[in-house]
Amino acid sequence: MGDYKLIDEEEIYISFKKVIKPSDTTIVLYSGIWSFINKISFRKKIGKKILDIVEDIVTPDRTLIIPSFSSEVFTRELKFDLKLSLDNKNGLISKEALKRKYYYRTPQPLHSYLIFGKKINEIKKLKLETSWGKTSILEWIKKNNSRICVLGIPWNKGCSYLHRFEEKFKVPWRYFKKFKGKMYRNKNFISYCTENKFSSPTKIILNYDYKPLINLMKKKKIFLKGNSKFILESAKTKEIDIIANHFFKKKLSWKIIKNKSEVKNWIIKLKKREIKENYLFWFSVLSL
Repeated sequence: MGDYKLIDEEEIYISFKKVIKPSDTTIVLYSGIWSFINKISFRKKIGKKILDIVEDIVTPDRTLIIPSFSSEVFTRELKFDLKLSLDNKNGLISKEALKRKYYYRTPQPLHSYLIFGKKINEIKKLKLETSWGKTSILEWIKKNNSRICVLGIPWNKGCSYLHRFEEKFKVPWRYFKKFKGKMYRNKNFISYCTENKFSSPTKIILNYDYKPLINLMKKKKIFLKGNSKFILESAKTKEIDIIANHFFKKKLSWKIIKNKSEVKNWIIKLKKREIKENYLFWFSVLSL
């Protein structure tokens, strides 16, 4: 490997300082360490060490938000455990944050988030009903002009904040689906839970890629970059919203769909039937 130097904890710290500014009050972190784990010198307890670094920069005087999605688990079992449920795709940082007792987890069975810092009590008071809409934590994130960071994953693959615009502009390849089930804490039943999601089809695979939208953002130079050895970038939600709103208002959204013909066929021939079948399924679940 010649003179190639592995990334140490100090380099991670310096890199995060480049993408998180002192004026940022809320930071949202989407991560996938697996993409650059072979370049890191401290692979033992890597999730813990990186989260320690981020917390040290954010401090309890600001707010850190980390995705802790459990949609795969919940749709399979119709159970959501605040302390245990977590899809594997969340990665090591989410798994580490879930272990820490001072994090608050939003009570959403599909798309929950782990919260650290100053605004936990404010977020606890939110009435969260949807995954991405006006009654979602993403709306709160937007209103607070939060700093969104991506670590190890590209924007077009790992940033669920972008789904806000699909719901806001009511794209035709999704529809509202209300999920219902039971919520637990450490296997102890708490209550029933629901989440309303602007969902993709189940009868076809929605093959989409936000790259055309991300390319516009790159042209506007809204991203701060932390390191050339691995993906670590950030942007403010205000800047993201200006470009995304323009993109969807100009009806450019079909550019993110790769299998257009198949999706358009589903919209014309199968969408209504799928919505009806979904309603009958969840009605039967609710009746149990």
